Amino acid sequence: MAANTAPTVSVISYHNGSTVRDMQGNKPSDLATAMDLSLDGVAIYVDDVEAKASTPLREGQFVSFQKNKVSSGVS
Repeated sequence: MAANTAPTVSVISYHNGSTVRDMQGNKPSDLATAMDLSLDGVAIYVDDVEAKASTPLREGQFVSFQKNKVSSGVS
């Protein structure tokens, strides 16, 4: 394995019909760029834990991009 090879992770996103696919990337922002996905209004999760676009990824992790649900406080 080359030193500059990014880890392979499983990725699911609301914008591609929630289809799981394997991708390579060092951080969620790399994956979003590869999918042409804007991170505005998007919540990122790595292994079910909310993460930042700059969170370092490790081989085999599960990354999820979900619409960020904002509540108005009105029921």
